[in-house]
Amino acid sequence: MDIDFVLGAKSRVRIIRELYNLSEINTTDLARRLGINYSLLEEHLKVLKEAGIVEEHRIGRIRLVSLRKEPKILQLAKILAELATE
Repeated sequence: MDIDFVLGAKSRVRIIRELYNLSEINTTDLARRLGINYSLLEEHLKVLKEAGIVEEHRIGRIRLVSLRKEPKILQLAKILAELATE
């Protein structure tokens, strides 16, 4: 997947930064924290999952998302988080 496309949406960059800071969160809470509607969050998560940046697992009916624990992904997320605080 084209990284320019993946990182070209402000909401996807915000999702990556939020997941870097929180480690893991359920999708409903993530949508609420970001102030975006749930279906828009789902679209962005689909792109991030297809790009191999985000992973998802379930506990019963609760869907939890987190960054994949790969060094390159965590490094990217760290840089994005640091840029947001400048």
